[in-house]
Amino acid sequence: MWGGGEQALQNKQLKTTTTPLPGGGMRLLLIRHGETVDNVAGVYAGITDSALTNHGVLQANRLASHLAATEVKISRIFSSDLQRAARTADAIHDAQDAISHPVTRLEILREQDFGFYEGKQFFERPRHPDQSSKEAHLAAHRNNPGFKDVESKSAMMARMESFIESHLLQLIHDIEDECSVVVVAHGIILSYLWRSIVRRFHPNNVAVATGIVIGDRGIEYLGGWSNTGYLDLEVKQRPDFETKSGSSIDHSEKLVEQPPSTTEKEPSLDHSVPPQSPIKTVSPPSILHTSPTIAKPAESQLDLFNMSLVVKAVNSQLHLRGLKKTRGGLGSLKHDPGQQTMDSFFNKKRRTR
Repeated sequence: MWGGGEQALQNKQLKTTTTPLPGGGMRLLLIRHGETVDNVAGVYAGITDSALTNHGVLQANRLASHLAATEVKISRIFSSDLQRAARTADAIHDAQDAISHPVTRLEILREQDFGFYEGKQFFERPRHPDQSSKEAHLAAHRNNPGFKDVESKSAMMARMESFIESHLLQLIHDIEDECSVVVVAHGIILSYLWRSIVRRFHPNNVAVATGIVIGDRGIEYLGGWSNTGYLDLEVKQRPDFETKSGSSIDHSEKLVEQPPSTTEKEPSLDHSVPPQSPIKTVSPPSILHTSPTIAKPAESQLDLFNMSLVVKAVNSQLHLRGLKKTRGGLGSLKHDPGQQTMDSFFNKKRRTR
């Protein structure tokens, strides 16, 4: 990863692109799970194994059909081992015509552990005008029997670094052309995965598709993930890449947690960070300029120095167009795999007439 500059991609301009970059490469889709019963209830469910609702299953199936219909050739799928992500991943897997690997379920991809607040209502967290919510939380509960603190930002980043090193890096280098790798996980932890990924690319090799906007906090903070929303990335080999002097990114700054979107319903407990500044449109085709030093990654790490990254879509939800929640509260109920869908029920009645 790069180091030496004063700021990391903040208040800078990125290249924009409307055409694929040359050379073989892959797509990387970072996907959030479908709606859960705890999302609907407004309950903190980080490592809690919250089930999908009926609507959440419809969302997952819509996503799976969309990816299959758009001929996304998926080679590998990684998923959190929590059922809301695992079942979303299974739906994607089952919709693919040919995929040789089963879904790889990993504990390391679980959501942030909310500690003491797991299973509690959002409104139960303490608030104090002179303290961050985390400081107020600690002051109110640190002496409680069995107290467990909220998982830290550094711990989440360490988890994502480990996942990348153990599972993604070699795939990025070896994956066949036009194939895709899918990661299905949770809103907050996906934001840390994205930051860890983008920091491994040379800044001059990072671009965004036309129409994508970047806020003042920089490309590391692209926004939250809605239910089954996904970040669509394209990674390409750059055999013509040459190191450009005057380029580096400083990633030694303090990590700032990205608040989830309004549809996330799994907010972080740390609200000490002020709201994001209004977003601004990226101006094409400017190249990101940074400070003059380049710190090369350790040779023991497989880096992405000679590769390029294009952000093709942020929180894409095209697959959810026209999908409405079942009335009468049925859509918000926990999904029962054995229950009939409304369509299958009425089709059966027509056949028996």
